Amino acid sequence: MRVKIIKIVFDTVSFQAGDLPKLRGYFAGKFPDEIEFHNHLPGGGFSYTFPVIQYRLINGHPALIGINNGIDLIKNLFFDLDELIINERKYNLPEKEIMLIEQELGETEDFINYKFSSPWMALKEENFQKYIKLNKPEQQSFLKLLLRENLKSLCKGFDYWIDDIEKIKVEGFFKEKPVNFKNRKMLCFYGDFMINFQIPQYLGLGKQSARGFGVVEKV
Repeated sequence: MRVKIIKIVFDTVSFQAGDLPKLRGYFAGKFPDEIEFHNHLPGGGFSYTFPVIQYRLINGHPALIGINNGIDLIKNLFFDLDELIINERKYNLPEKEIMLIEQELGETEDFINYKFSSPWMALKEENFQKYIKLNKPEQQSFLKLLLRENLKSLCKGFDYWIDDIEKIKVEGFFKEKPVNFKNRKMLCFYGDFMINFQIPQYLGLGKQSARGFGVVEKV
């Protein structure tokens, strides 16, 4: 199926990956009533629905990706936003790039090459305990299964259902990458993989994809 994705890039601002939570915090403060920007519910709860606005670092520049109702929110943002304030520093935005694109999502006959351009947070606590007890080949096989499960979660965000997950095949190799997240060391992964599935550019797989983790790019 073809899906619509909007991308806004702040070309005149240079960021590090560690600045993305601050970017998300800025928009959370600017639009507290629009939960799509931060997924926090009134009263202190958290929405676990698929994030329709995701924060990215693209070629060293901060960016937002939007799907579904996130598309209209980002369109409005493009015309209204002329500055960013991060850590009390003001960034004027004389230029910003916005693109509304259609991409394919779904099963294919051929394998497509991808890579994780940011750390993939694949493991939950219970999965971590299982992972560390496996030998190296078993760990790789386990990660391939988790990637496939992450793909199912991504597809739900577009109301796309994979009829037979066993037909989706993953090949690749993943390297461990410890990452500090909220003052905790998390085991994440980098790597290249092949899969008989079309994944739209710059969408994320796994945990914390809205914060820029697990971003997938075609090789």
